[in-house]
Amino acid sequence: MHELAETTSRIMEYRFLGNAVGDILLTLVIVLIGLMAVRLFQVFIIGRLRKIFEATATTWDDLLVSILETNVIPSLYVIVIWLGLRDFNLRPSIADVVRSIAIVVISLMAIRIVLSVVNHAIRSYWQRPGSDHTAAREKNLNGIVTIVKIVVWILGLIILLDNLGIKVSGFVAGLGITGIAVALAAQAILGDLFSFFVIFFDQPFEVGHNIKVDNFQGEVEHIGLKTTRLRSGDGEQIIISNKNLTDSRVQNFKRMQRRRVVFNLDVDHATPPATLRTLPDLVKSQFARFTDVTFERCHLRQFAEAGLRFEIAYVVETPDFGRHLNIQHETNLGLREDFEKAGIRFAVPPRSVQLRLDGGSGDGPAGPDGDASPRTTGPEKIQKAG
Repeated sequence: MHELAETTSRIMEYRFLGNAVGDILLTLVIVLIGLMAVRLFQVFIIGRLRKIFEATATTWDDLLVSILETNVIPSLYVIVIWLGLRDFNLRPSIADVVRSIAIVVISLMAIRIVLSVVNHAIRSYWQRPGSDHTAAREKNLNGIVTIVKIVVWILGLIILLDNLGIKVSGFVAGLGITGIAVALAAQAILGDLFSFFVIFFDQPFEVGHNIKVDNFQGEVEHIGLKTTRLRSGDGEQIIISNKNLTDSRVQNFKRMQRRRVVFNLDVDHATPPATLRTLPDLVKSQFARFTDVTFERCHLRQFAEAGLRFEIAYVVETPDFGRHLNIQHETNLGLREDFEKAGIRFAVPPRSVQLRLDGGSGDGPAGPDGDASPRTTGPEKIQKAG
């Protein structure tokens, strides 16, 4: 028994690759215990969380389980093995290789975690209720996600190189100077690019919407990284920079729920007051024929030069422009017929006509009263100048 103990002791003290066999076995036991603990965490804890999160409506908890399984668990395995190997008396070159491998693996897992969170955040915002889920918008979303991935990978690789002991300060400084130069040279392009992000996330309009920007109106055909293309009613294509769109007032007719119309109607000054009092009822009866029209008011608003001006307001309970024109057409015809029956005459703007018997024009020298010739105003009167 004593000999067995001495033999075991000699074996444990025997050095292999500069490390005692006993220390190697102890490290292996510790590493195995660590790996088993990680496995138990994966089976019981993560499995339990998956069952709990499956009953919830949110997707962030599902993302957490996915990150734990695909990124955190492999990183924990690497960390346990790395911590175990750190106790070995390894050559400096081998130790540096092991450390570099661990840093690379953990850094790549961290980059993947950041990408998963950012990608899920962008897509969750895009899939929120009320947003337009179109093929063009999906294409733009994929482009944005690609740009974000490139930026995250560049930043992650810079941090990784710095952790590996590689001097990146000069590279970062050069990258910053280059970025400033590019930003100054491509200021307009970058402005349009950031405006594209604003349009994508804020969604003031979508492909297929009919919008008006300043004096340009048309249907949105394409929203690009730099420009947005409209198709006007006449058929030509209108190209507007994204920055101009975000800096301008945009009217989106696609999202109009109802159309309010206000117009003026002038009648002759000679219309009797009793007849004028019946005019609002005549107008209201015309709009009462339509089930999708809400009549608001009809008032004598102004004593204009041409006649008595009534202001009329009504609401078409649909954004359809064609329906609005049809209602306006039928209403105008009905008002013409009702006015003829009631003896109401539309106002006619006054006119002035000047004639000279000597064949000259009205631009000659002024007469005794300061005019070139006498004048008479009225819709149907002409006075000759002698």
